[in-house]
Amino acid sequence: MTIYVRLFCFSILLLGLLFTNGSAVEQSHGFSSEIDQLPASDLHKMMAERKAVQLEKSRAAARILADEPQRDQTNYDVGFYDISIRVNDTTEILEGVVKIVAKAAVDGVSQVEVDLQAEMIADSLVAPSGLLAYTRSGNVVTVTLDQSFLAGETFEFDFWYHGHPTEGGLKAFAFDTYNGEPSISSLSEPYFSRSWWPCKDRNDDKADSFKTHITVDSSLYCASNGDLDSVTSAGNRETFHYTMRYPMVTYLFSVAIAPFTIWSQDYVFNGGADTMPIIHHTYSNWYNTSLTSGWSQSPEIMSILSDNYGPYPFLDHKYGHANFEWGGGMEHQTLTSMGASSFGFSTNVTVHEMGHQWWGDMITCKSWEDIWLNEGWASYTEALYHLAVSGWPAYHSYMAGMDYYGGGTIWVDDTTDVWRIFNGNLSYDKGAWVCHMLRGVLGEFKFFAGVDAYYNSEFKYGAANTEDFKNVFEAATGEELDWFFDEWIYGTYYPDYEYSYFQEPSDTGGYDVYLYIDQTQNTMPRVFHMPVDLFFNQSSGPDDTLTLKIEQDPQLFRLNRPTSVSQILLDPSDWILKQETQVSWTMHILSIDGELSDGNRSAAYIDTVQFRGGTGSSTVAVISGALPPGLNINNSAIISGVPSDTGTYSFRVRVYNSGTGYSDEASFTMHIGPALTCCTGPSRGNVDGSVDNLVTMGDLTVLIDHLFISLEPLACIDEGNVDLSADDLVTMGDLTVLIDHLFIDLNPLPACP
Repeated sequence: MTIYVRLFCFSILLLGLLFTNGSAVEQSHGFSSEIDQLPASDLHKMMAERKAVQLEKSRAAARILADEPQRDQTNYDVGFYDISIRVNDTTEILEGVVKIVAKAAVDGVSQVEVDLQAEMIADSLVAPSGLLAYTRSGNVVTVTLDQSFLAGETFEFDFWYHGHPTEGGLKAFAFDTYNGEPSISSLSEPYFSRSWWPCKDRNDDKADSFKTHITVDSSLYCASNGDLDSVTSAGNRETFHYTMRYPMVTYLFSVAIAPFTIWSQDYVFNGGADTMPIIHHTYSNWYNTSLTSGWSQSPEIMSILSDNYGPYPFLDHKYGHANFEWGGGMEHQTLTSMGASSFGFSTNVTVHEMGHQWWGDMITCKSWEDIWLNEGWASYTEALYHLAVSGWPAYHSYMAGMDYYGGGTIWVDDTTDVWRIFNGNLSYDKGAWVCHMLRGVLGEFKFFAGVDAYYNSEFKYGAANTEDFKNVFEAATGEELDWFFDEWIYGTYYPDYEYSYFQEPSDTGGYDVYLYIDQTQNTMPRVFHMPVDLFFNQSSGPDDTLTLKIEQDPQLFRLNRPTSVSQILLDPSDWILKQETQVSWTMHILSIDGELSDGNRSAAYIDTVQFRGGTGSSTVAVISGALPPGLNINNSAIISGVPSDTGTYSFRVRVYNSGTGYSDEASFTMHIGPALTCCTGPSRGNVDGSVDNLVTMGDLTVLIDHLFISLEPLACIDEGNVDLSADDLVTMGDLTVLIDHLFIDLNPLPACP
């Protein structure tokens, strides 16, 4: 209920102001759309709302969607539609015949299922051999063919039908008026072509070509997809004959019928050698406005998009616009439909809908779960346009207008809800951010190599899903991208970075800068794995930017800089959808796993867990795991002792600063290897390390100090283990043997190993 209330309120407050209908008086001055001044996120909410509002769930929607799992249309592939429709603007009845030419996809095809909403009447189905039998169940017509077909064999039939298209929630064909005159049009996205013509209404089977013949009252003009081959007259009727020679998904077939004023431009390409018409169909009172609107910029926009994406996909036909009464815009193939309003003539909407000709029309999302491949890319196209026209600052500013910090996955988890499909925040804005961030992750060369590969992929003039798109980009760039799509398409929210830094003069020159980055979000994914730009404002010398892969939480970086740093900025150009906060350095452990030295059994060990920050005393403790036996850690974080066993030991250290209450934790792994041979003389006992290797009172003094006074570890346990104990420990037994050797029986000491 929340989304309905929010969108309803948004409609009242904003759409009521901007979506003026045809009764509005055209302004005489040059066109300047307030829509182009809106943040992109508001624009996309309007786009999504205008598409979804016509398709809002209703009892009829529940009925048609209930049929979805029961259809079995995988046994045939449609190759060609020949569509003839008489549109009666008086009775509001459609009378038509649709020739369907298809191939069997498997052996033994004797029946096929065709979509046609129950409100439309099936009159007859006719194959070249004669009438065909059929049955109806809800919105599915099961046609019994005149024979059984093997895989690859072609069959065809004519589907005669008539009726008044559905009103209400599934309304996709509308008999409207504009300034008292008929305005008739279609908007079939996402799955409502079936509501006004019989077809295989799914995204994963595009017919290779279409021929359409639309008959209307002679006072009206019919704009549709592809080339207008001819117009024929019969009495007070005219029939408009169009050809679409490129594959097209069913929901992109459209008609816009009204007494239009028509004007055109040329798109010049191939260095001036070729041209293609751009044809605009506008209501008469918007004609002058259209001449200076976003529509008028179409040739320039097409040139910019072709430079970024590849040639316009339908160069053998046309591009253009036609006004309709749905409001908003709809990217019908080669002929975008636009509402007659400041929205419909705005530059950003013109760019968005043209962008769909590549992403949505040429390559269509295979299922509605992946609608971001249509709407996200078209929204990103707007930013690319501003980059081309006004430079990088305008590009980043436009992307900032699409920031979205709410929840939900871009991948649509409920395709029965058109409001979920056409979610302006997720499918449009965050989808655009995915394109932008992918560019940041891959870099310019690889990103556009991926775009070029996608444009020229097996999915060209077909349909793709997110995994298809990812696989194409991986193959083109050599980068593994599962992590990126898992986090940004199938995951929710965004990273929330909190960072601080500490610096000190380095023993090796310059300054050691310690950068501590924490991801504070509690949503999924819990940790984002992103390359992040860090800008270093050096106190002297040139500033610098480094890209660091942030993939842990928290994560510490130790960086050597030539001079001290006066400022560090995280992702200053905003290549990541994120929140970031710089905080003061508190107290953090600087040592990272792998930096503590390994040791050996029976050999003296000493190393330090480095930490900086806080005031006064600190308490250091191992809070999980265990140090190697024989080692201890003190409150200065010095680990020392003599390991008494071999193995690999993992432990977690916590430092608590009592002066500030700050604490930090870090995990470490230490390997203790076998005892080393350090005895170098003819016999053991040279514990003072004298160069002559003689055993004297000096060795006795060192051994007593080790055992009873300073407890300092011996430099070589082998030298002290004169009683040859199996545990290699130096004890009172060794002291007894050494005294006996020096003062009593003078027996020789055992030899070095």
